[in-house]
Amino acid sequence: MLSRKSIGVIIIVIGVAISVFGYLQINSQQNESTSSITYKNQNSYIEEYQLPSGSRPNGIIVDRQGIIWAASSTTNNLFSLESKSGKIREYPINDENSQSSNLARNSTMVWAIVQDNNGVIWFSPLGTKSIWTLDTTKRTFHMIKSESGSAFQMKASNNGKIWFTTLSGDALGVIEKIGNDGYKISSFDLGSGTTPAGLFLQDDSIWITEMAMQKIVKYKIIEDNGLVKNITKTFEVTSKKMSLSSPTDLIIKDGVIWLTEHGTSFLTKYKLSSGDIVRYTTSQNIFHATTLPFWIRGVSNDKGLWFNEHEGNKLAYFDIYNQTLTEYNIPSLPQDGYLTYPLNIALDPFDDKKLWFTEWNTDKIGLVDRNIEIPFGISADTKKIVLRNDTSKENVINLEVTGQNPYSSNRVFLNASSSITPTAGFGNMTVKFSSNVLDLSSSHTAQLFLQNYGTVSGNYTLGISASDGLVTKTIFLELDVS
Repeated sequence: MLSRKSIGVIIIVIGVAISVFGYLQINSQQNESTSSITYKNQNSYIEEYQLPSGSRPNGIIVDRQGIIWAASSTTNNLFSLESKSGKIREYPINDENSQSSNLARNSTMVWAIVQDNNGVIWFSPLGTKSIWTLDTTKRTFHMIKSESGSAFQMKASNNGKIWFTTLSGDALGVIEKIGNDGYKISSFDLGSGTTPAGLFLQDDSIWITEMAMQKIVKYKIIEDNGLVKNITKTFEVTSKKMSLSSPTDLIIKDGVIWLTEHGTSFLTKYKLSSGDIVRYTTSQNIFHATTLPFWIRGVSNDKGLWFNEHEGNKLAYFDIYNQTLTEYNIPSLPQDGYLTYPLNIALDPFDDKKLWFTEWNTDKIGLVDRNIEIPFGISADTKKIVLRNDTSKENVINLEVTGQNPYSSNRVFLNASSSITPTAGFGNMTVKFSSNVLDLSSSHTAQLFLQNYGTVSGNYTLGISASDGLVTKTIFLELDVS
């Protein structure tokens, strides 16, 4: 079982910011920030916008007017970004009508920001007992006291209610409008040590991930006269059915639970009708450590989903239909030169091929654009490979990388990963390419050699990736170890 201390280690990261090139714009406005700053950096697929040093942005949303909002983790400020002009404004979070003793603690992690049906933006600093609203028209803030604790994940339902998990508060909360101006917050205890993280709304039910208990639970919502009165458990996926490692966020599509396992490098598929499990791995990071997938965002046509990798230095898009993964490398690195932490993500409501994200330890807001065509592709001569515990036999997969690549002198780099270990490694199996680098001006083929030295029997996935350093494309094969 995951302890609260280890959960804290998972979601707390440190770093400092750098930038590469850009332009600077300064503009003062009353009741907003003392300055409005844009410092822009980009590669072929990603644009980055610099925030003031030390901002540590986390929670992010794109509102219905196309304004991007991001919350600082170190100051009582909310940032807005107009993507067309690049103008950034800074708003001090303050409720002049509140005497809250928690105000000083608002300089903490804001993990969740949502917008309700009336256009009001909701957010909550983790570790407080406050939930805040922002009127985007008047640019005014209002604080509501929440006895159940602050929100870790928030979702707005179609009927106007705001649901949220509390993580350390072991509770599920719901915010409902009462009258013209009032709100009611109800809390439902989920049990000691459950650590609820992600949530997904489905008709009259709500799905929850319990990080510490390693479970997925479904509750039926019980209402009376339009107000929530209770929730009742109707289904759960426990460790007896499916061994999980810190399940964090989830989406339900066509009878399948898609979830991130934050203690691993996996995006996991669980089929509700059969209990079948498939784990798709991210490409391995340079440290051969877990990449820590976190939040999931589904696209409008239900054919794919986005997720962020807290220690993969990438934003990822998984194509459900073709079972392929595309990962976009973040251009910036912190001063220590290691990994950038994209703690949070938000879909663009006007184009879900665009994903906005925050870079916590480089003080930036980023945009990845999937409309930009990737000039190369990768394929294999088989969909499944069966390995037996025979060290004398070397198994071969023939690969082809198509296209050209003007972004990296026509070179692509090959990489392999698997669901055998949480770090996407191979355990007791040797893996090697005939060549780790292909020059697409002269060569398009390579071979992958696999040899088993006692890997535990089971059904796994094998990921084979091609990367130019800016973007990584991964195909998946079934890997059956007998």
